[in-house]
This record gives sequence, C-alpha cells and structure tokens, in this order.
Amino acid sequence: MKQSSLHYGNLLGDFRKKDKVLINTDLTRRLDLITNRLIEQAVLYRPETAQWGWKVTVIDDIKTINAFCMPGGLMAIYTGLAEGLHATDDEIAQVMGHEIGHALANHGAEKMSMQVASSIAVLAVSAAVSSNSRQFQSNQALFTVSALAFVNLPNSRTAETEADRIGIELAARAGYKPEAAVSLWQKMMVANKKKGGSDFWRTHPASERRIEFLQGLAPPMQLLYATASSGGRPPFDWLNGDKTRRPVMDGRQPLAFYSESWDAFSKGRSELGAGSALAFTFVQGKLSKLFSEKNWRDLARETLDADFRIDLAYFYLGKAAAGLGFKDAAKNYLDKASGLAGIPDSSCAKHMMVSCSGIDVMNASLLP
Repeated sequence: MKQSSLHYGNLLGDFRKKDKVLINTDLTRRLDLITNRLIEQAVLYRPETAQWGWKVTVIDDIKTINAFCMPGGLMAIYTGLAEGLHATDDEIAQVMGHEIGHALANHGAEKMSMQVASSIAVLAVSAAVSSNSRQFQSNQALFTVSALAFVNLPNSRTAETEADRIGIELAARAGYKPEAAVSLWQKMMVANKKKGGSDFWRTHPASERRIEFLQGLAPPMQLLYATASSGGRPPFDWLNGDKTRRPVMDGRQPLAFYSESWDAFSKGRSELGAGSALAFTFVQGKLSKLFSEKNWRDLARETLDADFRIDLAYFYLGKAAAGLGFKDAAKNYLDKASGLAGIPDSSCAKHMMVSCSGIDVMNASLLP
C-alpha cells in the first residue's frame, strides 16, 4: 500500500504541475458517484477493503484513452476514455469496475512487485546522493516514470479475464447495465482503429473472444442487475467521507463472485468427486478453522476446491450454505453427509486418513 501511495502521489504530482488534474467539475462529480457505488459493492466482497484509501482522479488528457487502479484503491481515469469515447455511465462503470477488479484480485500488487518495486530504492538513493534540491527533483522524476511504467504495463490474459468477470458483476450489483461491457469494447475497437492503437487497448488487449466472454456472462449478470438498487447515492461516500465513520463490515459473511460452480453450490447441486484423501487432509485444518470462524463463503470455496467425496466435506458445504442463507441447499448437503456417514470409505469416523475434527456428522442440524 505504501508503494502505491508513493507512486500515485508522484504520478499525480507530475500531472498537477502540468495543470492536468480536474477538480470539482461535472465530470469529477459524475465519476465520484459511479465509483462510490462500485466501491460499496467491492467492500461487500472483501470487507477489509473498507479501510483502503479509495480515491479516483480525473486526468485532463482527451487524447489518452486509459484508466487504472493501483493496490489500495488508488484510481485514475483520463478524459479521453470518459469523454473522448462519449461513454455512458453504464460504460464508465464497466471500466472502473474492471480496474477495481484488478485491485481486488491483487493483480496490481503482483505487477508492481515485479516491475516497479525497485523504484523505492531509486527514491531512497536519490535522497542520499542528491547534493541539491534540483538534483533530487531530477531523481524524483525517475520515480514518476516508474509509476507510468506500472500504468502502461499490460496485464496477463488470465488477469484481464478475472478483472472482466469481477468488473461486470460489481457494475451489475451497483445498478449498471451488464450489456454496457460489450458496447464499451465495441467503442474501444472503433477508437483503436482510428487512432492506430490506444493506451487502454495496449494495456488491456482485446479480441472477439473477450467480447464473447462478456456476452456469455450477460444472463446471470442481468439477474443481479434486475435486483440492484439503481440510481441515487450510496449510504456512504467512500471517496470523500470521514474515514473514521466508515461502515463496519462483517468479515465472516462476505459475498462471493458469480461462477457456475458457485451457482450450483447455492442451489444445492454441487457434487463432490473422488479427489485425493491425502490432499483433503492437508486442507482439513484450514477448513476446520474457517468453520470455527463462520467464514461461510471461503469454507464453501475451499471445500469445493478440495473436491473429495466424504461426509465431512458435505457437512461443511451444508453448514456454509445454511450460514449464507441457502436453506434448501443446506438440507441437501447435510442429508448427503448423513448418508455418507454410514459408508466406510466415505465416513470420516471410519476413514483411515480423514478425522472428523470433533464433529458429529450424523447428527448435523441446519443451524449454521
């Protein structure tokens, strides 16, 4: 987070010197509202981000089509993307949701550690060896260049796909139309052809496959959008409000991002496979800890990832489902756990490698 703050501060300081940072304009107020609604959803997924230093800066550069989010929620968007593309609020929400998605998935931290961390040493050495303020300012410029390298460095294809998935869901839950993700990229394709390669295009390589991926997410995202509270301001101003009065989030029951496997779990359709008993024993301590902490989302995810058909695993799925409010799914999983408890190879009480962690699987109740 400190790295991000240093790089963000130096980068914006350079733009402020050039009078390129917009303050209190119609566009900045518009972007603040959109971004605040996205942050409100992001905090529900990762409650610890309620303490991030969320900030969005508008850089007045109509020729640059780009946006970014550094670790810790430090964001910027160029007027070339917000106004040059004539982007709607729904399309801007897709851009900012995508960038927030990178931060939530820790993509920026990984990129920064690989490409920019050495600049910390540059700044420290600059202070030590500079004989005067002019020399120090010159050395600081190197740090700003390094920050720009972070902004302009492409993400991996895997990271882009993950950010797309997170971004479109954040936007849908915040009340912004999912189909805007497709119209945004269609506008990007046109702008890219006219300009011969935009900044956003270079750092976020696109293809017809990417658009098809977003189109494939549209049906489930439409369901989330239909139940979202669209319009208006969120209850708290994450960007400009008093940080000491930020809402306290319950870290034990965060939301989960949509996926086919999570959708199946929530509906009681998950079927565990014949995974490795040894692999299950390696994660059993973690599962037990998540259960005791009532961290239902991560308990379900870790159990599904372990993919081992045993009564204890279905017990964990049942308890996680009950804790998350999926009552019908919980009953289904707990019934399976009870049935498997009587089969030697599928019973933790009778299995040679898997212990029951002090849990009475056979007499499990629906109570979380």
